[in-house]
Order: sequence, then structure tokens, then C-alpha cells
Amino acid sequence: MVEFTKTINDPLGLHARPVALLYDIIAKHRCDVSVSIGDRHTNGRDVMGLMALYGECGEDIIFRVSGVDEASCVTSIRNLSL
Repeated sequence: MVEFTKTINDPLGLHARPVALLYDIIAKHRCDVSVSIGDRHTNGRDVMGLMALYGECGEDIIFRVSGVDEASCVTSIRNLSL
């Protein structure tokens, strides 16, 4: 399992476009992804759950990734501009 943190830098926060890009990355990998902002948590494969995190600019997102191709998934998420 890999756990890492990314900070939301988009002035609009975690809105529909970055959520869609994040969801696409997670959907392409064979691993489980847990996403948390503060005390709000969701499964990375739940697009509505990702939207419901209501991430604002400057907040930290914690990702927990485990599975067959977790390294590739982590790299892709880390390269994503949020």
C-alpha cells in the first residue's frame, strides 16, 4: 500500500473536470484507491463520492492506493494537476 498527499492548487477547487480526470486514472488501474480530505472519505471509483469531497484550493488530499499496479496508479495521480 502507498499513501501520499497532494494539495489542491486549482482556484476552483476539486470541481468536475479534475474529478473526471482523477476518476479516469483510477478506473484504468487494477487497484483500490481511498481518497480523503479532512474527515471526508470516499472510494476513488465513486465519481459522485469524489465530487462530494468538496475539496477547496489549498486543502490536502490523502490517497491510499493498494493493488496489482499501484505504482503506476500513484505515478499517474501524482502527475495530475489538481
